[in-house]
Amino acid sequence: MPKPWTGSDRAGDASRTESLERKSPRRRAPLWALVAIVSYGLTLSILSDTFFLLAMPGMLGLAIVVIMAVQAVQHRSFGADAPYATDGTDCRGVVRYHYSTLLKRYAATGVSAAALGAVPLLADIAYLYPLLGVGILGIVIGTYTLLDQLMLVRKCSRILAVYDPGFRSPVYKLTRQSRGRRQLRMGDGALRSPKMSARAPVNYEDWPGGIADGVWFAGDDPFGGVLLVPGSGDLMCMQPLDWATARHDRARAGAERIAKAGRAGLVRHSM
Repeated sequence: MPKPWTGSDRAGDASRTESLERKSPRRRAPLWALVAIVSYGLTLSILSDTFFLLAMPGMLGLAIVVIMAVQAVQHRSFGADAPYATDGTDCRGVVRYHYSTLLKRYAATGVSAAALGAVPLLADIAYLYPLLGVGILGIVIGTYTLLDQLMLVRKCSRILAVYDPGFRSPVYKLTRQSRGRRQLRMGDGALRSPKMSARAPVNYEDWPGGIADGVWFAGDDPFGGVLLVPGSGDLMCMQPLDWATARHDRARAGAERIAKAGRAGLVRHSM
């Protein structure tokens, strides 16, 4: 059995580049803090008989800040060193770590939101009541985000239970879109995959470091699958970008491959 490849095996230069890329959300933190303060101030205008309409943009601003904060917590990357094997030898460990980390992050978000919401109720100070809305919204957005992530990890887990990972190289990064979606292509020549739409449960901010050098892929190209990035441990669920065009390849796949894709939940477009 090959030695598990963890994040510590990555070359120094690649690690430093990844670290710099992932500091970008932190650079935006002061800006979002300023937006939160201004929005909170505008929200307090609801107590005024003259400027109460200014509370509407204030509430909107606070809602946006809460959404961005929850997303930043729930979707931040696991860091440069994945604490599990990222060479395809421990798929269960990868899934378990995703589940446990997402649940811990949600618990932290929920406790923080509940504490904020409780402050105005305990203090009974009019100027603090916007925090009640912040707390409620934080729990609602956190719950919605967590459920979406857990469903995606569950989909990855189902695929990994059916297919054994194989190494695919190189990986061509095409585009990066919202909600963790990316478009990519694996391999060259006869082993080239169709353009794939990939979605990650975490790490929305950038491409995983080292992904261009190759990934561990579990699945069947015309149906889709899961990729695991060596080193960073990023997990992505994938299906052909043009699902309709790939139907000819799926139809020619044969009964055994079609049945296997069915067990993995890959017989219909769900990305």
